[in-house]
Amino acid sequence: MINLGKKVGFLLVIFVFFSFSTFAQEVGIREAIDLSWENSIDLQIATINLENSRINYKKTEADIMRTGSRYAQLQNELGLIQAENSFLQSENRLVRDTVSQYFSLILTEMELERKETSLELEKRRLEEVEKQVQTGHRSQLDLIQQQSSYNSTVFELEAARQDLIQDGEEFRYKLGLEEIPYTKNGILLEVEPVAIDQENFLRKALASATEITVRERQLELAEIDLNRAREVSTPALDLEQKENNLEIARLNITKTEQDAKHRFQQIYNGFARAKNSLQLAGERLEEAEKNHEIIVRQEELGLRTINDLLVSRISLMGAKQSFSQAVNSYYLVLFDIYEAMGHNLKEVADEILQN
Repeated sequence: MINLGKKVGFLLVIFVFFSFSTFAQEVGIREAIDLSWENSIDLQIATINLENSRINYKKTEADIMRTGSRYAQLQNELGLIQAENSFLQSENRLVRDTVSQYFSLILTEMELERKETSLELEKRRLEEVEKQVQTGHRSQLDLIQQQSSYNSTVFELEAARQDLIQDGEEFRYKLGLEEIPYTKNGILLEVEPVAIDQENFLRKALASATEITVRERQLELAEIDLNRAREVSTPALDLEQKENNLEIARLNITKTEQDAKHRFQQIYNGFARAKNSLQLAGERLEEAEKNHEIIVRQEELGLRTINDLLVSRISLMGAKQSFSQAVNSYYLVLFDIYEAMGHNLKEVADEILQN
């Protein structure tokens, strides 16, 4: 049973090495965004749809100039506003998805590395228990339990390897590459938090809220519709209905503004939490690094075993993963902040992402 476990571990090391050999091209985060931008058929379709919307706007605008209809002009503006907002959302969604996949790939790579170190530790423990059983200091049950722990780690490592291959393949497809790329891991270990004033954010977000602009146009349309009805002979019930529609349009503005303020406040609260989590994860990482340095020195002096060193290294890797996950969450919430203020996330990514 012990030999079988060692064979599985040996084969797994070969498979892991082979999987990494397929990661033949290093891609930075901003390069990944550019590649997905160039390769996205959905974005190409969205671009053409926006172009058609602008063409329709110009054609309709020419007709409106002859009639001078404010109502038709508002409808035309409303259609273009919604089309441009839909396109911006498509662009931002592509950037967000690309960055999210990039971060996910980094975290999966880090998990695989941690599992490899865990397997090294379990292998050493298994060999120690095997020797202790032979000398009569441990029981056969202890050996079985340690063998089970070793086998579990082997299969956890295999699962991590499969996750990395799957994530890498999905990312390769998204970027339009021939081979699976490998990432620049440093992006999740180097981050400079951005200072964003809450009041300034809320003001800019409300000013940029397309849904409020749409409601304002709809209110003006309802006012024109009612005024037209009053200028001609209109049945009383129809007139009352148009008055109700105008009141609904007013209420919709109020409700939309309230909903937007609440949503933007939630976004800012999430941003504040993400910054706090990032700081806490950074402090824990610093503590783990210091502890690991102590263990390294103690092992060099013969005061600690190799197993102690491996345990410390695994703990440090876990702290790095936690910090990287906090950076991941921070960046994605920061995207929410900038998107709420009406920014194009591709331009934002060029400014805030380091690699």
